[in-house]
Amino acid sequence: MKLVVFLCSPILALSLSVFPATHTVVNSGFTFSPDTITINFGDTVIFSLGSIHSAREVTQATWNANDSDSNDGFNTPFGGGTVIPSHTGIFYYVCANHYFMGMKGTITVVSPTDVRGGLQTIPQEFSLKQNYPNPFNPRTVIQYELPVESRVVLTVSDVQGKMAARLIDQVQPAGYQSVEWNPFGLASGIYLYRLEAVNSSDPAKTFSEVKKMLLIK
Repeated sequence: MKLVVFLCSPILALSLSVFPATHTVVNSGFTFSPDTITINFGDTVIFSLGSIHSAREVTQATWNANDSDSNDGFNTPFGGGTVIPSHTGIFYYVCANHYFMGMKGTITVVSPTDVRGGLQTIPQEFSLKQNYPNPFNPRTVIQYELPVESRVVLTVSDVQGKMAARLIDQVQPAGYQSVEWNPFGLASGIYLYRLEAVNSSDPAKTFSEVKKMLLIK
């Protein structure tokens, strides 16, 4: 059931829109529900799971392999717990007891909606930001801005042009976006990350930009 509150004051309504929110993840059998969520930095995620399930953060490579090697992130016990992500980016997690069945999910943490002059805004133009931190080890966050809903492809390659990762390949809404990259198993060196965006309503309008980053191990 959705609770709708009508506010008389537009100033109060705007101020409430930037307050931290709480999101709940439950299990539906052997599936996290929802298994993919996007939250603002500062929001809380509550895992409310059946007693045989847990949620353990893992690396992207481990997540892709349906494995359960422990990571340095959150590790909620059987039955669930509370998680407050410490930075923007994508957090990958699995059920420590049922990872081999593909019971897993992701939490994408983005910067809060930009507020200027009391009005919520969206970016005025496409933009790809410098990753942070840079140089980095073991992970870094890439931020970018979309003025309109767009088909987004964000890739990472080495200086020879060999692709190292495809971080994003999907339609995303207008707004301030970010993604975390954890280059598990890759060597130190310079890598190039490329953002390509196509306006969903006008495919003739495209954006492409490349930036460098340095991985040090």
